[in-house]
Formats: sequence, structure tokens, C-alpha cells
Amino acid sequence: MHGPSEERQRSAPPWGPGFLGVDSWIYRLEYALAFVAILGILIVWPWLLLKDLPAGSIVLAVFWFLWPDLGAFLPIGLATGKGREWPRWGPSLYNALHTWITFGAVFVVWSVVVGSIEWPVLGWAAHIALDRASGFSLRAAAAPHPGSPSK
Repeated sequence: MHGPSEERQRSAPPWGPGFLGVDSWIYRLEYALAFVAILGILIVWPWLLLKDLPAGSIVLAVFWFLWPDLGAFLPIGLATGKGREWPRWGPSLYNALHTWITFGAVFVVWSVVVGSIEWPVLGWAAHIALDRASGFSLRAAAAPHPGSPSK
């Protein structure tokens, strides 16, 4: 049985120090600062620039903030019923909605199609940043082996 530190040592490069884990305080601090910056773009900037914070923008930003969990957990919950096992596609769906790549692609494509930047969609980025700052990472594709350490 290998502990987390043994696992990190095993995956460390053959030269120089190993890499920090995603649960490192510096990574979490970076994501916390990103979350605060995104909130600044969504709330403070319109307030200072427009002297107004439209209620519609707030509602849309809250929707997009909730979107990654709604889009992932509703289908997963419906598929699992009362069982505790996720469907095989569950981690892939969760991960797709909780990555910067998917968010960035949707944000850029939507902005190009609409012809303007849809700022409330940044709520999705705020969700990802807050998850990472809180220590939540992407989901494993398969159930961990019984002998492996759990998080």
C-alpha cells in the first residue's frame, strides 16, 4: 500500500524537486484570487463603469455560477436513482463542465456568435475557481482501487 507522499515521490521527475500537489496552499490561493478577480469583473467593474448593476446580469451570472453543478449532477442524479454509484459517463460529464478548456471554448464561441462579450458567463469561471480554491478537483474516471488512499 502506497501513501500519498510515496505516490508523489514515485511520480516525481528524475531531476530537481517534485511538483506540488493540486491541494497545495499556493494553488488554492491563486484560485481564490482568480475568484475574487472574476467577482470584480462581474460586480465591481459594471458598478463603477455603468453606475448600475442590472438585475438581469446578476441573475444570469448566478445561473452560470450554478451551471457546472446543475449540468453535471442533475443528469448523474437522474441516472443513478437511489444508488450511490455514478454512471460510467458521470465523471466525464462532471469534468467537462468543470474545466477551463470547456468554459473558455463556450465563452469565446458564444461571444463571437452573439457579437459581444457575454460577461455573465464568467459566473461559470467563478464556479471553477471557487471549487479549486476550496480543494475540489476533477473526478476520477473510475472508482479507486480498494488498496489506494482516498481523499
